[in-house]
Amino acid sequence: MIIVSEDGMRPDALFEAPANYHKRMMQQAAFSMEAQTIRQASTLPSHAAMLSGFDVHDHGLTWNSWQPHRGFIKVPTILQTAKEAGLGSAAFVGKKKLEHIIRPGFVDVFARPGYLCRKIAEVAAAYFVKHRPQVEFVHFSDPDSGGHASGWMSDEQMRAVRSSDRCLETLVEAVAASDLARDTLIIVSSDHGGKGHSHSGRIREDRLIPWIAWGVGVRPGYKIQGAVSTLDTAATALWALGYPVPSGLPGHPIKEAFKTN
Repeated sequence: MIIVSEDGMRPDALFEAPANYHKRMMQQAAFSMEAQTIRQASTLPSHAAMLSGFDVHDHGLTWNSWQPHRGFIKVPTILQTAKEAGLGSAAFVGKKKLEHIIRPGFVDVFARPGYLCRKIAEVAAAYFVKHRPQVEFVHFSDPDSGGHASGWMSDEQMRAVRSSDRCLETLVEAVAASDLARDTLIIVSSDHGGKGHSHSGRIREDRLIPWIAWGVGVRPGYKIQGAVSTLDTAATALWALGYPVPSGLPGHPIKEAFKTN
């Protein structure tokens, strides 16, 4: 299982850029271009929700910067679940503040190979193929960086989206070329969108995100009809890997994305 987050990626940016590898991937994937993130549409709270299935009042990460004195996420994540099962987990990110989601001892590897995605994709792909963790989280900063610098849907952000597209290709094609392809599920999503130079979460453009499931058991070329939330990513990962989904978890597995037989 690989969970890829393309920070700040609006669904319409994938078509405007265009992000050609995403479009090819979607032909073999189940997807929603109408998924939504949580109301507090900022990088740290949203990623905590993505990896745990809980919203901010439960996971506790209400801030959006690296503040080591404030501690770590208050609920388990899918990375912790895999680590505790002895099956391995890893995280490769572009932003230091995401370390708040990784409680010490609850992941085999947490690394920040660089800020932009090229190095992150290369390192994450090599680690996954060699070490075969059950769950790997991969974070690309590029779309968010371009959005804050020049505005969402600006020419600069479109270049950043195309860069993220190439990085996704690096990662997915490394898996596809290995013997892991027949057993791997990859979920590609985002923490938030944006408009202008920011993403407060008050408007639709801030909260709308892509959600793409590719790999083992997925219905190819299928447009998901039901509602999808970033809270559903962790629940889907738990369900797909055969772990129990905790009672009271706000997120739900997106079973519609998978073949029934």
